[in-house]
Amino acid sequence: MEPVLQDRPTRGLYWLCQLSGWSALALYQISTSLFENPSHLPPPAVAVIEPLLSALYGLIVTHLLYRHMRRNTWLRKLGSKLAVRLTAAILLSAATLDALDMSSMYLLNRWFAFHLPFTRRIILLSLGSWIVITVAWMALYLAIHELQRRRIQEVRGLRLEVIAQEAQLRGLRAQLNPHFFFNCLNSLREMIHENPQRADQMITQLSDLMRYAMQSNQADFVALASELQSVRDYLALETIRFEERLRVTWDIAAKSLQLRVPPMLLQTLVENALKHGIAPRPQGGEINIMARCDHSEVQLEVLSSGTIHGSHSNGGLGLRNAKERLHLLYGQRAEITLENAGDDHVRAMIKLPLTQLEAMP
Repeated sequence: MEPVLQDRPTRGLYWLCQLSGWSALALYQISTSLFENPSHLPPPAVAVIEPLLSALYGLIVTHLLYRHMRRNTWLRKLGSKLAVRLTAAILLSAATLDALDMSSMYLLNRWFAFHLPFTRRIILLSLGSWIVITVAWMALYLAIHELQRRRIQEVRGLRLEVIAQEAQLRGLRAQLNPHFFFNCLNSLREMIHENPQRADQMITQLSDLMRYAMQSNQADFVALASELQSVRDYLALETIRFEERLRVTWDIAAKSLQLRVPPMLLQTLVENALKHGIAPRPQGGEINIMARCDHSEVQLEVLSSGTIHGSHSNGGLGLRNAKERLHLLYGQRAEITLENAGDDHVRAMIKLPLTQLEAMP
């Protein structure tokens, strides 16, 4: 069966078109019979009953044709066979309607003593009129069917696109967490031998990070305040490893704390700064974390010591992951950049459209 014709909204549209179309035709014929050619007017009862009967015949015959086309899935059959079937159906339907119309006119003439000659010319004109009406009905039906088919294809395409994007986002989040925990476990492995007491403290902080990551893994957005707390826990872990080689400053606008951002996004920028900026430098460096928002966008920025070289110009796995996630969530409305900021510093910045960021309940 055709999915377009099985939709409840489509059936409602079908009956609306059927009833309104045949009613309009009946009203037109009634007005024509009553107000045109006054010297040849039929009795008022005939002028009203005959068009109503014609409309009823048209409604019944075209509905039977509609049911037959549905049952036999005609519109799935392309090519010359469909054209032949439609032509035959139109001619048969028109002939049936003409025969019913002529029969009702004959009976009405006898009942109301109104003489209308049934000449060959009148019969042929009536048949021609029914052919035109049936062709118009078929053309309208085919046009509506095609519009509905295209609409359903568009909806299905959009649904498939959303499903694919959701699957890709789930894959990216699943890829991100092992990457994040791998870095943390590396730090913990080094600390176990150097300072077991601090290693114990790291395990506690790591468990908090794992809890946050597991909870945020099920959501596309989290409160920026939660993301910042996760970054603080992460930096506390890394401060144990780097000691005085790592210096962190914060510049967070208070009004941005309740905005929603993709989880592990700011975390990714900080990880990238530590791995490619701070870790390779014997003297370490500093990281300045900023969050600002205005009427149109929110900006997350990590300014860190270091210099971008050719091999790291696009960042590592985490940064590439973040770019893909932003593209899926926002399209071209979000931006992530990584650039040298002068004075031996690197700036990583993310800009998100404010219209997509709502206060957490």
